[in-house]
Amino acid sequence: MKLKVMLVAVIILSVIVSIYVDVARIGVENKYDTVEIVADLYNFENLSANTGNDISNILKEMKANGLKGVAVPEVSLKRLRDTGKISLNTMSDVQNIYTLIGKTDNEAVTQYLRNITDRQKEIQCNFLIVTTRDRDTFDFLKNSLSRRVPQDKLTILEKNKDYAFIINEPMDTFSDQGLGFDVKDLNMVKALGFDVIPRVENFNGIKDRDIENYIKLLKNYDTKTVIFGGNDVLGNMEKISYAASQFKKNGITVGIIDTPMGKKLQSGIEKFTKFDGYRGLKVYGLSEKETQKYDINDIVDRWYRSIIERNVRIIYMRAKVDDLKTPAYNMKQNITAMKQLNTLVDYAGLKTGIAKPMGVIHQSKIIEVLIAVGVVAGGILLLLSFGLKEVPALILTIATTVLTAAVLLTRFNDLGIKTVALAASIIFPSLGIVYFVNSSNGLINNKEQKGFISVSLKIFIKAVLISFVGGLMIAAIMADSKYMLKLDYFRGVKLSFTIPVLIFAIYYCYKVFKIDNFKKFINTSVKILNMDIKIWHMLAAAAAALICIIYISRTGNSPLIKPSSIELKFRDFLEHYLVARPRTKEFLFGYPALILAVYAAIKKSKGWNFILGIFASIGILSAPNTMSHVESVLTMAIERTVYGWIFGAIIGVIAVVIIERLVRFANNLLKRGALL
Repeated sequence: MKLKVMLVAVIILSVIVSIYVDVARIGVENKYDTVEIVADLYNFENLSANTGNDISNILKEMKANGLKGVAVPEVSLKRLRDTGKISLNTMSDVQNIYTLIGKTDNEAVTQYLRNITDRQKEIQCNFLIVTTRDRDTFDFLKNSLSRRVPQDKLTILEKNKDYAFIINEPMDTFSDQGLGFDVKDLNMVKALGFDVIPRVENFNGIKDRDIENYIKLLKNYDTKTVIFGGNDVLGNMEKISYAASQFKKNGITVGIIDTPMGKKLQSGIEKFTKFDGYRGLKVYGLSEKETQKYDINDIVDRWYRSIIERNVRIIYMRAKVDDLKTPAYNMKQNITAMKQLNTLVDYAGLKTGIAKPMGVIHQSKIIEVLIAVGVVAGGILLLLSFGLKEVPALILTIATTVLTAAVLLTRFNDLGIKTVALAASIIFPSLGIVYFVNSSNGLINNKEQKGFISVSLKIFIKAVLISFVGGLMIAAIMADSKYMLKLDYFRGVKLSFTIPVLIFAIYYCYKVFKIDNFKKFINTSVKILNMDIKIWHMLAAAAAALICIIYISRTGNSPLIKPSSIELKFRDFLEHYLVARPRTKEFLFGYPALILAVYAAIKKSKGWNFILGIFASIGILSAPNTMSHVESVLTMAIERTVYGWIFGAIIGVIAVVIIERLVRFANNLLKRGALL
């Protein structure tokens, strides 16, 4: 008994520390409150072409309706080709023309082909040939390509006013690679009064002076935020620390592109932000294909959900252009999208403007250890519930505490944090479930018929609060910029969803069905195996299997079964009116099942108490899972949890009242039938 008191005291200390950290985290999140809509400059040229209006006029109109920033990508060979500044071909295509008519439309290339052997032509057939007659374009490419392409892979040709480059690189990848910025684009965006957000791209062989030139250009345009283009960050891999130090020195923030859980981030982004002190802000945008696929309401819903659920603060906007609609319609729908988002941002209590980076937050290792010992204490309490004796429990407590502290205080700290968070997501819901089972067992064995509303609400509140303790600990021990910016994240979602439910089944058999030793387990198993299987047994088993498959497949970072369109619309409805939308499985299934399970216990029905208890377990474990999404705003996670409790309890009580009345009505009918 003394050990239990000590363990509870340790948990209380850990909860106090967790609340202290969570309050500090909320303070950081509250200052990260400005949402910025940023347009992709080159993508918006599609809208310019569709409307026949100059791109600068398009941007002015967008600015008047809420556009704050413009992202300017680096120029690529494909971009230069599409704008008519260069011709881009493979050597084989040019050779075919040369073979057919004895020359090409570029004197420099013609002269080059005359001077190489057939063997050289064969070797170079897949090389790229870039031709131009524009001196400025030639100078730009000469400077850019000389820094990005090794000397043995680049040939520069010039004859009269014909210029050409022969490049030993693949067309499908190199033609999209950034080659530097067109200063005319940057000047235009700056002159229009926008927040200029360059999309800087890394390249092989980048040197310190190249990074310094980028920094000089960024400072010249008063750049506050950079969103890296391409697949990796500036300086990756050899020069990443130098690039990050220059960003930090000059106060330039990195935009971290939001990706689905488990999907690959831009290569090097976690390391870059680590060198930069984990300064950054989240960026979300639909691809061009997705933008054309979804209607405006769907697009805005996805933007809004990324803001309130994943702490995104830059919405990267691509223009939606429908060639079957009028130019006026296309202009209007893009303006409408911005206006709708601005309204929703204001409704969510946030501001629109130039986005600021999230404040840096880290926890000391001592704080992490204090939180972790509370999780250890919870785990020992859980084992004591299954009959572990005090002496081995004490030894296990000391050993586990020492091991956990050792892991957290060493270079394995990151692994330790994730392990403690996962343990908290399993242990405290399981403790809530154990309390629920113990209470149900007491009601089943109590001869008195107690009022279900007060009893069920009391058990409901205590069970969910015990589980909620685990959520507070997860939110605190993972209250770090790395997790809040989703550069790393909570692992083991499926385990946290399934193990507590399994613990419920095992503990229910142990506590209620009194299967407390191996012999009883074998005897019960034999009885079950010897049962006469009826059709309804098979149907019930099939239904249970289907529910389990759906439940497991809908959990985790990449659910196999996606929500239906009706469910998505229902979610959107709740998000628009509550902002912090409670989880469907909580307030429609899990929490009402908890109330109904208590009602079944009051009515002495072990069978229904057990069946409903399975669904009740899903509700009890949900709060820590919600708070394990550390990239979400903590106040939002708490609000949605409380909403789930309130709605779930109300639905559960209403369901019990209806069932109680239906039972009474059925009993009255039976009595009348007996009298007749």
